[in-house]
Amino acid sequence: MSEADITLPGFNIISDVKGVLSGVRMSLAGNQWFVIDELIKFLKSMGFNVYVETIPPGLVLRRALGEPLVIGGLVIDVKPEIVSLPTSMLNGLTVKDKFDYVENDLAIVYVGEPVNDWCELRNRRVAIPNPVTEGIGALFRELCTEYCGDYSEFIGRGSVYLTRIHHREIPELLRNGLIDAGVVWRTEAIYWGFKYTVPIRNRVSRLSFALMPWAGNDAIKVFELLRSDDVRRMYEKYGFRWIAKP
Repeated sequence: MSEADITLPGFNIISDVKGVLSGVRMSLAGNQWFVIDELIKFLKSMGFNVYVETIPPGLVLRRALGEPLVIGGLVIDVKPEIVSLPTSMLNGLTVKDKFDYVENDLAIVYVGEPVNDWCELRNRRVAIPNPVTEGIGALFRELCTEYCGDYSEFIGRGSVYLTRIHHREIPELLRNGLIDAGVVWRTEAIYWGFKYTVPIRNRVSRLSFALMPWAGNDAIKVFELLRSDDVRRMYEKYGFRWIAKP
């Protein structure tokens, strides 16, 4: 069986796995990782232990299809009962229930002179999310192709770094002076406190929660709590646009 391996030496990858494995199991798209501590605390206050992993959506999909998660020598082979994915990635996936809950758009974090447009990145040392594993990487590829020319030529330049697993690498590169700019979600730019711009020509991504067919009774109850105003406030605090209906 193949594995959704997120092992990446040199980065604090264990922070992407939290909670109690015997609780409700959740595999969530990684761009909401900074909400998870509050989410776990809220669900615990409501009487539920949860296990939450925050990983790139391409890997969440593989987890939903039954693949284990590998972190170094640790193999997590329990199947998630609730997943969070870009809405478009739920097509063809068998689920018990689902609902859209937030929207987010892309931003450019930078040091030095502002970067106001995607095409200006050609003139800077820049880190780009990997389009193979990340939804944000695929969206940037669309923007680059539509407005700036050939994508493969863009990333082929020596001053472009393509992330290996997820774009959590980008703030470390920026802080250490190894890049001048990076492509991230607007919400992450807000969370990290970097200077950032949001180009007018942009893409918006929508996330959905989905309840898997094998979900237990506690997972069903947690799934309904994810629609609550308490959860809405957690996400809105970081700039997510809440779109879930009560």
